Amino acid sequence: MRELRLLNLREICETEEHCADVVCSLAESILNLGFWTVPIAVEYSTFAIMDGHHRFNAAKNMGLKRVPCVLMDYKISGVTLQSWRPEIGVSVADIFLMISQSNKYPLKTTRHIFNPPVDEVNIPLDLLF
Repeated sequence: MRELRLLNLREICETEEHCADVVCSLAESILNLGFWTVPIAVEYSTFAIMDGHHRFNAAKNMGLKRVPCVLMDYKISGVTLQSWRPEIGVSVADIFLMISQSNKYPLKTTRHIFNPPVDEVNIPLDLLF
């Protein structure tokens, strides 16, 4: 299951911390381009971010109302979950527990690998405000 959908920012659930400097730089880059090109990967039942925490926060900084997201299911969408940090193990169950407790992992903890990769889009920013 993979579905491209424009989601309201209020519907999306963060699962990881982000770096404010990266967010500012990314927001500037997106504004200069004038298009949104990389959808945020989210889990379909919770709208939890799998990949795209910096893009999500860039959208918030830019004042966007919605962003393109690819909805995925861990079981059937070709998603492999790993940890960037050897000292922190992650599992799908761990992520759902973090969501239920409104907790976040530290920056760059979860690594989601998508097979096939997420396709890029070309959505004018005017459609996202």
